[in-house]
Amino acid sequence: MKNIAIIGSGTWGVALAMHLSNIGHNVKLWAFMQEEADNINIEKKCKFLPDVRINDNITCYTDIQKVVEGTDMILHVTPSKFVRETIKKYKDYVTNQPIIMCAKGFEAETLCTLSQIIEQEMPNSKYGIFSGPSHAEEVSVGIPTAIVIASKDEGVRNLVQETFMNEKMRVYTSDDVIGVE
Repeated sequence: MKNIAIIGSGTWGVALAMHLSNIGHNVKLWAFMQEEADNINIEKKCKFLPDVRINDNITCYTDIQKVVEGTDMILHVTPSKFVRETIKKYKDYVTNQPIIMCAKGFEAETLCTLSQIIEQEMPNSKYGIFSGPSHAEEVSVGIPTAIVIASKDEGVRNLVQETFMNEKMRVYTSDDVIGVE
C-alpha cells in the first residue's frame, strides 16, 4: 500500500484517485478551492463525475504541504497552463518522491514541455510522464484501459507500473519521455 499525493481535483485527478484507492492505496488530493475539497470530503462527489461516489480512503485538502508530505509519489494533474505555478507551491515540500506528470500539453508563454518545466523548477527531481488512451469517466468506474509511464529513471517506471497495474489498468513503460509527451 502506497501513500499518494494527487495535485489537482478535477476529472482526471479524481479518476486516478478512485483507481488507486480501489486497489488499496491511500490518496490525498489537493484542491485549489475549499468548495471542491468540501464536495469531495463531505458529499463524496466530484462535480465533473456526477455518477461517481468518492471512496472513503480519499481525502482532499487545500493545504498543498499536507498533501505532499509523507507520500511515496506525487501525481501532478493540473491543466498545463498552471503546471509551473503549482510546482512552485509544492516543490519545497518534496523530499525524494518522484513527480508523475499526468497533464498534457505545453506552457504557452515559453513553449516548454511539461517535463522541461519540471527540470527547470526541480532540477534534481526524479519524474515520469503518464499518458494513455484513457478517459477519466471510464477509469473512475473501472472500465479496463492502458497507459504508459515514460521516465529516464527505471525505478520511477517500475514504481508507477507496480502501483497502478491491476486487471483494470495495464501499464506499459518507456524511456522515451519526449515521445510520450
